[in-house]
Order: sequence, then C-alpha cells, then structure tokens
Amino acid sequence: MHKGNFSRFKITGWIFIALIIAIVAFFVYLPGYTKIKRLRIENERINKNIADLKQEISRIKSDMKRLETDPSIWERLARKNVGAVKEGEILVDIQHKTE
Repeated sequence: MHKGNFSRFKITGWIFIALIIAIVAFFVYLPGYTKIKRLRIENERINKNIADLKQEISRIKSDMKRLETDPSIWERLARKNVGAVKEGEILVDIQHKTE
C-alpha cells in the first residue's frame, strides 16, 4: 500500500466519521429545534393575548372611572333599562303593530 493511498483512505475515513456525526446530531437536535420553534409561536400567541387583555382591562377601568364621576351615564342607563323619567316628564311608550 502506497503512502498516498493510505492518506486518501484516512481522509475518506474522517469525512465518513464527520458525516455520521452530522447525521446523528441532526436527528438528536431536530426534535428539540422543532419544539423550540413551536413554543416560540405559542409564546407569541400568549403575549398577544396578554396585550389584548391589558387593553381590555384599561378600557374597563376607564368605564368604571366614568361611572364613578359622570352622573349622566347613570341617568342614561336608568332611562334605557328601567324606563326612568325626570320629574315633570311623561313616558310615552310607542308600540308597533305586528301583522
């Protein structure tokens, strides 16, 4: 066996070993990579949901503040929901005839 053939065999062997290591690493790390990717997508969805909920909380707090400070809102709700009228007003209930 010539020294050149042995050297070529040695290089081919190292390439083969590197290829085997790369294939094993691919199959070992691929499931972890896909899991991380899936978890990142779910994390983004949850963060968007949190942002939406924070916005809704802010809107509800604003509504609560208005209810605490604006008596016209209470008046409007009373008129709409229970038919309340101011003193001296007459409530007229118009009913539409259905055929």
